[in-house]
Parts: sequence; structure tokens; C-alpha cells
Amino acid sequence: MSNHFPLEIVEEILHRLPVKSIVKCTSVCKAWNSLITRQTFIYDHLNRTIQAPNHNSSLFFQFRKLMLPRSLQQEETYSLYSSVNQQADQFSVERFTPSHLFEPNHYMLFVGACNGLVCSAEFSPLKSTTIIIWNPSLRKYIVLPKPITTYKKRSRQYLGGYVNPKYDIAVGFGFDSRNNDYKVVRLMNDRCTKDTPHVEVYALASHIWRSISVIVPQFFLNDHWRLPSVFVNGSLHWLVWRYDDFDAAAYQQLGVRLNDMFILSFDVIQETFRELTLPQQQPNEQAVISRLLPVEGSHSLALVNHVSMKWGMERVLCIWVMKDYGNANSWTEIFRLDGGRYGGILTVLALTSSGKVVLTLNNGAIVLVDPIKKSVEHVGLGRMYEVFASSFVESLLFLNKEPDVLSF
Repeated sequence: MSNHFPLEIVEEILHRLPVKSIVKCTSVCKAWNSLITRQTFIYDHLNRTIQAPNHNSSLFFQFRKLMLPRSLQQEETYSLYSSVNQQADQFSVERFTPSHLFEPNHYMLFVGACNGLVCSAEFSPLKSTTIIIWNPSLRKYIVLPKPITTYKKRSRQYLGGYVNPKYDIAVGFGFDSRNNDYKVVRLMNDRCTKDTPHVEVYALASHIWRSISVIVPQFFLNDHWRLPSVFVNGSLHWLVWRYDDFDAAAYQQLGVRLNDMFILSFDVIQETFRELTLPQQQPNEQAVISRLLPVEGSHSLALVNHVSMKWGMERVLCIWVMKDYGNANSWTEIFRLDGGRYGGILTVLALTSSGKVVLTLNNGAIVLVDPIKKSVEHVGLGRMYEVFASSFVESLLFLNKEPDVLSF
């Protein structure tokens, strides 16, 4: 069959197929297998998929079952929702359970998704963390070597009823477009000292960790350590607190002021850090900053504010976008959502390229809302689950990276 058409025509046809169909085509003949497994074909297919005018990314979710009191049992489930009929909001659903690749009952952290690859980490500040990069479309993964540095175990301090380690661990996953490489960044911050946070970078091409000497603003993660980093415009972003004048005794009594929050940004190519300022809060509004989000299909960074109005009697969710990346004056509020709509909105999970918003509701449902058309599509039910979401595009990455790549 491969002899009936010139290989150039075959390649053009294959580029237009979805990932699963292309993988099946590797068994047609040696010529097709050799073509499909070339790095140039894999990257060309990814770029064409992203740049296609009718491209509509899938939605990737991590569901975590909440731990019951005195129970060490927890369940990790990953789901990929792909649009079957964009106008009718119909989805095909695939589910993955790669948590068996980690130690039983350990807390799994969804680090981020980029170009069809997902990074997940076993959150463990006090020992060598297990981190994997995997391709859900191909069901292939690699296990990263153990990071270089870990902290010695210390006693824990109890704040507000929660066990709070004295270390902050931030992990991010992004793409180095200059070197065509994928990087995992790991920051380790000791709250009890004013030492510069330790930074390690893993590069997929070299498959090694290296420590880098770089200036990092002192930061404090608090509850935001669970949220995935946001990769936008070639940089990773974390929502953090500042504590330049940190005093342990005062912290235990008063806590950290919300107005000391900022965005910690890491340039994946230059491997440097910078601070990004948050939008100014309105005088008559009391805002709690929820999370950072990427704006799919653009280089913009988005922010979700939960705002209380009229002495706390009303709550709205404000979506801000940094129109001119890096310019603090370019923060623009694009729309607001009534917190009482749809039975009560818990938070915003993602923004799609088509202008839709992925929400979690108070009853546990996950919905896809079009703020303009006012349409609502139920994507899934997340009751008793902690949910993280990201836009996702299928790719062939890891198709030919033997022997490091494993299957599940």
C-alpha cells in the first residue's frame, strides 16, 4: 500500500490524523514506521496540530479523592476530555490511573501539562521526590532521576490546626523553545532561614538534574503549594507570599498579610527569576486571590479573584488577564461571574481558546460555561474530589525515546 503513493503524500496525509490513528499506522510497513518515528515528523505533527485554525484543545483533569478522617486511603484519577462535536459540546472521555507508579497513599501533585506531556510529582519535601513525565495519549512515561538536594527532617509546627512543614517546595514544568527541550524546575525554600532558595533544573534532553546559582526572591507558599504552576510566554509562574522581614513568632500569631502576595516567574530559557505584580484591588471590595491560569491559545496570564461585596453578602469571581505580559499596568478585568449562579460556583479551573470557562460548583459538578451565550455543559461530577485542570493537546512525544521510556 505504501508503494501506491509517494512518501511525501503519505506524510502529508499522516500529519492530518489524530495520534491514535498515527500510532496504528506504524504497523503498516517499515517505511511508514521509520517516517512516523522520526523526530522531525513528531515535532511537525505537534506544530501543525497547535497551529491548525480549527484546533480545539482537550481538557485534562486530575481528580483526587478527599481523605476521610483517620484514613490514609486516597485515590488519584486522571481524565482527558476531547471534543467530539465542538458546537454540540460533546466529549469523549479517557481515564488514566498512573498513581500505581508511585508509593501507595502518597500525595500526588499535578505539576503541569505542556505539548501533550504531563508532569506529576510525589510531594515529599523531606526526601527524594519521585517525579514522572508522561504522555497520556501514548500511555508512555519516564521516571526522572532523584533530585540532588533534600532537607533533613525537622519538627513540624502546627498552625491553625494544620500540619505545616518548615519547607516550601515548588515544582514547575515547561518548554525551552530555544533548545527544543522540556525542563522541570524544583525550588526548595527553608522558612527558618533567610538563605537564598535552592533551585534545581532537570532537562529532558540530558536526563540529569543540575543546581543553578540564581537570585530568587524569598517566598512563602502557604496553601498554594497544591496548585500547579502556570507555563505562559516561556515562563513558569507561582502565586506566592513575600516575607522579606519574616519573624517566626509574629507569623504564628498574625499570619501572612494577603497584600504581600506576588507572582514568582521563572524564565525557562534564560533560567532567571522575576516578580510580577498583581492587579490593584478596588477600595470597596475584599478580594481573595484564588489561582493563576493560562489563557489557552495566547501568551497571556490570567488570575481569578474571589471578591466579597456588600459586607460579604455577595460573592463574585473576577477574571483578570495581563494583556501585555510583564506589564503590571496591563491587568484587565475581562468578566465577572456571580458566585451564586448554577447553584453556587466554587472556583474557576481553566479558560479555553473558544472563550469558555471550566468551573467547579458547590455540589461537586464540573461545568463548561460560555459567558457570552450563557450556555452550560456538564463535563463531569467531581463530588468528594479535589480537582485540577489544564488545557491539553495530543502529541507523539515519547513515541521513539527508548530505552528511557516505559509503558503503562
